[in-house]
Amino acid sequence: MGRQAPRRIYSSLFTVGPARGCVCGGGGSLKWTDRVLCFSLASAVGFGGLFPHALLLFLRPLSYLQGHSPQTTAAAMSPRTVAVVAAVAVILILLSARDVGAAYTQAVATTALGLAKASYCDGAAIENWSCASCAAHPGIGKVQVMSNALLGTQAFMGVSTSHIVVSFRGSQNIPNWIRDLDFYHTPYTKPNCTGCKVHDGFLISFASLQDRMWQYLQDLVGAHPRLPVLITGHSLGGAMANLAAAEFASRPYASGAVPRIELYTFGAPRVGNAAFSDWLLALFCSGGHEMYRITHSRDPVPHLPPMYMGFEHGPHEVWYDNAGSTSYRNCSDEGGTECPAKSTAEDPACSNSILPIHLPDHLLYLGECTSCVCVSDDTPSDALLRLSPELEWVIAMDYVYQQERIKRRLSPLYATFS
Repeated sequence: MGRQAPRRIYSSLFTVGPARGCVCGGGGSLKWTDRVLCFSLASAVGFGGLFPHALLLFLRPLSYLQGHSPQTTAAAMSPRTVAVVAAVAVILILLSARDVGAAYTQAVATTALGLAKASYCDGAAIENWSCASCAAHPGIGKVQVMSNALLGTQAFMGVSTSHIVVSFRGSQNIPNWIRDLDFYHTPYTKPNCTGCKVHDGFLISFASLQDRMWQYLQDLVGAHPRLPVLITGHSLGGAMANLAAAEFASRPYASGAVPRIELYTFGAPRVGNAAFSDWLLALFCSGGHEMYRITHSRDPVPHLPPMYMGFEHGPHEVWYDNAGSTSYRNCSDEGGTECPAKSTAEDPACSNSILPIHLPDHLLYLGECTSCVCVSDDTPSDALLRLSPELEWVIAMDYVYQQERIKRRLSPLYATFS
């Protein structure tokens, strides 16, 4: 049964016709060559998106079948074929180029990553700001560490000249945490958050620190009312940072106005369902807050829990597709113009565009390791860095589910040509 699974993935992905939600095939009036092009373009979204300069790449399936170059094939196409290709290309370009209004800056992301790394250090060293990762970010004071020994959660808060800082620690054993991750929802009750659900384990983890953090945040905001609040975390810490941002942006403050929230997460898993992500987006938009979900190459964690279990990332994804810290893609993952009407939709051309996954990418962000201190001897063994076949299957099915969603979105548009 297990050996058949990969074949079923590709069978599901590349089957066309009304039963699969794509009208490029299955008895339509298009010529078979048009269907090849149509479905090639549809599949292209999941393999990196479609850009105008790359259009000829998607003529290659037909050129291989006919024995011509893509350029010759393009010149020889019938007017109807040209119409199909051009229309579908324009549709896909428009879908992948929605305005996201992002103001992502590498400098703030680097600071946020340093604070996320510091959260993995010893609590006492964090409080006196002498930890291994603290030296790179001098000048942070009023540091308090919050922890829960029973659940193994830890976070710290403090203040710099530019921000009030909130940083959540991820799991201390990341490979084991990924293997043990479950996919259960729990209701999330907030005004105007109709139908919202979040991951129950992430909510429990955040709740173990929430009350102390809220009390101290009130003190810091009262003393520094003009400073924005920078919230960050890596892995599980990123999930808790998401929930903290939702909490701290939606509660009234004794000092008056809600401070500006800047959320930067690294390799965070999906936290809630689409209703929660849409609500958080509208909340951040109306409050003038910012959120950035930074992903790295083939990191598996952003693909968990899977979309087919009802989870959906909120924006705004910033995808680094290599091991460095300079080349990244600002992803298109929000729609709508007015804040209450904004909605989220993960960009299939960013981290969702590639398989297979690679667990070491979860341990490296912006060219740096994500632990308190980077020591070569601490690198997990190859055995620990391998996901179980079951979990790899879950991520592969998550990928297939996304391709099916893309086809469902595009099928009414394809119907024009059937």
